[in-house]
Amino acid sequence: MSYSDREQIILDYLKENSSVSVKRLTKLLFASEATVRRDLQKLEMKGHIIRAHGKAVRANSYADKKVDFDVREGEANPIKKRIAEAAVKDCVPEGSVVILDASSTAMHAVEFLSHKGDVIVITSGLKTAMLLSKTNIRFYSTGGKAVNGSYSFVGQTAIDTIKTFNADVCFVSCHGLSEDGFATDTSERENDMRSSMMKQSKRKVLLIDSSKIGKNCWHNLCNISEFDDVYCNTPLPEKIAKSVKNFHLV
Repeated sequence: MSYSDREQIILDYLKENSSVSVKRLTKLLFASEATVRRDLQKLEMKGHIIRAHGKAVRANSYADKKVDFDVREGEANPIKKRIAEAAVKDCVPEGSVVILDASSTAMHAVEFLSHKGDVIVITSGLKTAMLLSKTNIRFYSTGGKAVNGSYSFVGQTAIDTIKTFNADVCFVSCHGLSEDGFATDTSERENDMRSSMMKQSKRKVLLIDSSKIGKNCWHNLCNISEFDDVYCNTPLPEKIAKSVKNFHLV
């Protein structure tokens, strides 16, 4: 069976099911686990799926449907924590106003922001807000339309809230970084939120891990050159790196 045939079978299966295990796919495709994992890697690079814990999860079978936060949170957790720690250390002096998007990477910043004095945080992430509520940090939630399973707020109400703040720095992430250097995602609505956050912030920081490199999802946020700082656990491809103002390898 050719790769294109296997790819179609996987995508057809995920139209009816939100996820599928590698073992299940070996039986459906009459292929080895190694072959299945290679196929899934290619599909993830295209932005169709997320690989997590021995299974594939549907990413954007429907154009604007986000991958559940619980899946994203479990991916590369120690790496995301390290990235967030470095970004907070470098970019958040005491007394800063900080905006955090609803990404699992930005959520990890809360732990390290709690060690900073007199910061104010604004977030569109429900789980991030829950974590903030357990600290002494003064914070605001955007409110707005809640996205089921994504623990995020989107829509005009949330955007209007963001517009009332002038932030020193914003931390945002994305689902993929395309080969031509665009931060991409599977949700137009969450990208709209990130765009508003960037407009209201003096310093714009992108937090990504190596799993995002080379992935081209259907909706562009912006070119990587629009960020003041980029934090990642692996060097960026040379073509992209040339456009980055300040790159931080962590």
